[in-house]
Parts: sequence; C-alpha cells; structure tokens
Amino acid sequence: MTITTYKADYKKAEMKALKLLEMNNASSLPIKVKSLAEPFSNLRIKTYSWFSKKYNVTFEEIVETFQSDEGCCWYDSYSNKYLILYNERVENKKRIRWTLAHELGHFMLKHNELSKRSIIARSSLSDDEYDEFESEANVFARSLLAHPAIICQFKSANPHFISDLFHISYEAACNVFMFIQRGYEFGFNYSSNHPFIKFFSNTIHLIKNNWYCLKCNHSFSKKLAHFCPICGSKNIASQFFPGDGDVKYRSYETDEINRLKKCITCSNEEIVGDYCQICGTYLVNKCTGFSPQNIVEKYTGKWHADFTGSCGALLDANARFCHNCGSTSLFYEADILEDWKKEKEEADELPF
Repeated sequence: MTITTYKADYKKAEMKALKLLEMNNASSLPIKVKSLAEPFSNLRIKTYSWFSKKYNVTFEEIVETFQSDEGCCWYDSYSNKYLILYNERVENKKRIRWTLAHELGHFMLKHNELSKRSIIARSSLSDDEYDEFESEANVFARSLLAHPAIICQFKSANPHFISDLFHISYEAACNVFMFIQRGYEFGFNYSSNHPFIKFFSNTIHLIKNNWYCLKCNHSFSKKLAHFCPICGSKNIASQFFPGDGDVKYRSYETDEINRLKKCITCSNEEIVGDYCQICGTYLVNKCTGFSPQNIVEKYTGKWHADFTGSCGALLDANARFCHNCGSTSLFYEADILEDWKKEKEEADELPF
C-alpha cells in the first residue's frame, strides 16, 4: 500500500547516520563519504559522466530525467538495487560531499521504498511528502558530516572553522551554526554521553589538543602546552590545521613507559632498563630544568644529573625542549638530538 503522508523522524535520521559511520568505523574527520557505500552490495555511487557515457545521454537529459543538476538516488525495485549519481562538474567540491551524504540519507532511510518511487522528485510526490523526505535526508547529511554535538565541543567554532574542519560548504556550515545558536537560545546543550560525542571522542581529543609552532612549523599533540618541544618557542597556536610549511621532524618509537625501543645513538634494539647496554645512552627523554639561556656546560655520554628544578615532565623522544616549562630536554643536552635548525634545513631541501 502506497503511503499518502510522511512525517520526518529526525531522531531516526541521526541514528541511521551514526549506524552508517559505525558500520564503516569512520570516526576521523572529515568523513570520506563515498567509501561509506562499500558495505552494501546493492548500492553503487557513480558520476553523471559515467551515466552519460554508459547510456549515451547528455548531461541535460540526465538533469531532466532525474530532476536535479546535483545528484539523485535511483532505486530499481525489481532488482532491489540502488544507484547514487552525482554531478562531478559542480565547482564546489564541498557541496558535492553534502549531495552524496543527502542521497545516502534517502538510501539509509528507505525513502524510495516507502514512497514506491524510483527517485525522490517533487513531480512524483505531493509538496508535503517531498519536503518531509528532503528535510529528513538533510538532517541525515548534517549528522553524517558535521553533527552539532561534535561542533559544540569546540568553543571557538564558527562557520569558517566548521567548513574547514568538516569539509562542507560555507553555506552548509552557516546553516549548522545557526541551528546550534537557536538551540542555545532555547537552553539546549549536548550531554557528554551523546552517542556522537562518544563515537568521535578520540578525534575530538586530537583536535582539541593539537598545536602548531609558528617558528619551526612543527605540529604536535599535547593536552596542555606552553612551548614548542622542537625549538622551545612560545609562539605556538592551538589549531587543528597545520600551516602550509608544516615540517615533519624525525620521531622515535617508545614503549608504554616512554622509553626508546631502539637506541638513537647506536641503534641497539635489545633494550633492558633505562640505559642502552651497548653505548650507555639514557633512553628516557625528560625535562632537565635547565634554561637554554643560562647553560654553561653541555653534558655528553651517560646522564647522571639529579634534575633539580625540573618540572618532571616526560617528553617525546624527539623533543629538544619541555613543552610545559620550556627547559631543555635530556636528549638535547646529551647531544642525542641535533639542533632543530639543521633538521629543518634538511627537510626544506627535500623535493616533495
């Protein structure tokens, strides 16, 4: 029996979006939309160009047939197969991502089957039904790409931030931002137990605790940082997006107690205790408590200092400075790590 009325269920749309993300273990941002179709054997995503070549039709004919110059979800009830088509010629690639998410919403919410229509088009449905299906698919798309609960975890979020982080169009970002603002006006807040916050918790943590040094172009993650661990500069910014000249400084693998798995000095991998049994290098990098301005003597070889004045921070293996207090690191004082400028010069000389 064909339904004559349909009421959008926005909570269902949210949960369907979360289900699709969970099926694909897609908890990194921005979401890779096209790959979300992979678990479904009866669903394919293709471009208008592909359809044009396969069926020898023009773009104009495609737009006329599917009543959209951006995309559609086509359902064949006989084979129970779906085909999502999108116009790859749309200049705004972020808008294409929203189109794909919207059409995935029609698929996940079974709008074609409920309406018994091959495509969800205004010409084949009443205005009310069409609007309900479309608004539900839009809530699905918003939940899939940029759920408000995730955005609310960032106090400095604005439309530009939302557009950049979630890779959606500025127009869509403004709409999501306005939706959040209206919620605030009515006293609505998202609980920390919200399923989207829990699912994206690791990603949210990384974004909140990412830092970028404007002096040496190093990106690093720390819960709290006052100094760059590579160059010791205070000129660091809390941001998810590294600068254009982001430099990848050499990193070294450590175990669960922050000890090197391989000696930087002699490459010994048979590690027992905190010192290398071959060359005597200390294997745990930490804050020395020494200010780079008042160092008189450089220590080399096996380390015997008592770290008086140190803040006690354990440091990443490639840290020349303490991210907490700005003191030099043990590895830098012991000449285990070379000056950061030399490594940056080498990185700048690489062709790619």
